[in-house]
Amino acid sequence: MVSLEEIRLSLKNNPNLTDEVRNKLFELIIIFNKKLPEINLSRLNEKLKTVKFGKISKYEKKGTYYYDVFKNEILFSKDLEGNYDIDHMLTKAILEMSTSTNKFTGFNSDDRLRALNLAYTEILANYIIGNEGDSDLEEEMLIANLLSHIVGKDTMFNSYFMNDGMPIIKAMQEAEVGLI
Repeated sequence: MVSLEEIRLSLKNNPNLTDEVRNKLFELIIIFNKKLPEINLSRLNEKLKTVKFGKISKYEKKGTYYYDVFKNEILFSKDLEGNYDIDHMLTKAILEMSTSTNKFTGFNSDDRLRALNLAYTEILANYIIGNEGDSDLEEEMLIANLLSHIVGKDTMFNSYFMNDGMPIIKAMQEAEVGLI
């Protein structure tokens, strides 16, 4: 298991980050680790060594925030209109880096689970840090909460951190929800 001190050093050695961003990320990682101490921080530590920030162009349809798993880049919209909580968005990035396979994050191993994965990331970020701002995924979070009662909360959680969507799909098939 990676220690918080190793995380701090990875952030310190990342030339792409300012001290202010390093401190904010570390503060959020401490909270993440307190809320979910069972989560291995190894993948997060590796991603923090090279993560960088960028902007989503106005022509890209990626929303206000996006974590590019291929480039290990946290992107924010140039025109962040509305009341968005930066701590919440950074916590989502921490979750996605923690579950990054370099191809996808969370249980998005099956593209049919893409919206569910986004909503579950939002739910976990709400649990870890809360959200003092707007959310673009209110309806999706409602559906994700309902589905967690069908497939089981432990199944959702374990699938997310083990990067395997098949237990969710199997549980829905067994419940005859119709996702095949």
